[in-house]
Amino acid sequence: MEKTGRDLLLERFKNKLRAAPLEERYKAISWRQLEKGDPVDVSNLLISHYGECYGMEVTVQVLGDINQRNLAERLSRAVIASGSLQTQAAAATMHFVSQHREQLIQRVMAVDGILDSLCGPVLDLEQIQSIRAERSSVEKMRKLYELVPQWDNDCKDRLYQALKEKHRPLVEELEGI
Repeated sequence: MEKTGRDLLLERFKNKLRAAPLEERYKAISWRQLEKGDPVDVSNLLISHYGECYGMEVTVQVLGDINQRNLAERLSRAVIASGSLQTQAAAATMHFVSQHREQLIQRVMAVDGILDSLCGPVLDLEQIQSIRAERSSVEKMRKLYELVPQWDNDCKDRLYQALKEKHRPLVEELEGI
């Protein structure tokens, strides 16, 4: 049987999900569980393994990684607009750098200045060199965001401060100021 576009997209999502970087306290969903899952099964696995808040964050990250940015944005807006207390609390507690991941990846241009600010307390020289080796600012930001799930809030705060210093208008726009 020939696969539909939807089937191929789900397959790409599941493959990227199993390799997605996660916060230290979480373990990846086993391929055995993911492999034959339909969209509802995968959604249930995300929520049962990571909870609603982090599950949504991982989903948005993976959708961005498979070039489904519009779908990621629609999901983020739908969660916020749904009005449920739990989803509103999840959106409110999500760190700025996680909540605005896609916009920051697409719109931050001065990546080298941000890397300079993060050198030492957050990133080591090897990580910085690896990020700087990417060709475009979008690719550099995407590479930087591969590390973010491993960071604690202090590291995320340092990235936020660097963004605020180098891209104040963008940060203020995303904050709604």
